Amino acid sequence: MNKLLLRRMREYDDESVLEDFFKAYSKWIYTAAFSIVKDQGLAEEIVEDVFFKLWQNRKNSTSIVNLQSYLFVCTKNLCLDHIRKRGNKHFISLDEQMFNHYEMGPDQIYELDELKELIELSVKKLPLRCKLIFELVRNKGHSYKEAAKILSLTPKTIENQLRIATKKIFFDLKPYFQDLKTKVS
Repeated sequence: MNKLLLRRMREYDDESVLEDFFKAYSKWIYTAAFSIVKDQGLAEEIVEDVFFKLWQNRKNSTSIVNLQSYLFVCTKNLCLDHIRKRGNKHFISLDEQMFNHYEMGPDQIYELDELKELIELSVKKLPLRCKLIFELVRNKGHSYKEAAKILSLTPKTIENQLRIATKKIFFDLKPYFQDLKTKVS
């Protein structure tokens, strides 16, 4: 049935088919997107993007063997793209510009400086490639694609290395946050 509908959409630019697909699959796609991005507005945007991509690529729809699989893969990829973009734009930075030292007390300034120093020490302990990738993406704000191009690697390698770096840094900082927690309690 879907193959006939895809054919109608491809050959006759039949928008009613897209509407039928939207009615049939939008809730399912929303649920899948929301389970990944955990953001209602973003999940709704992804649903729209999935159907927009389906419409844009309707002329190539002969390659779609299973519509549900196609929609799921498209949803997953769009979610990951949004996460990467959001991750690159909102990466944790302990720049001086983020904090107004005039509103902080001496203890808070000391704790912030101590945390910065611990992060720097942890980054220095990373393996060379991991450290380079972390510096390019997290500190210099390059996208995964840009970092991959600079280092002649794939974006997936960049993503994997950042995951490794983040885990190692988090592991190194765990005692600091436990000490901080006991100070506050």
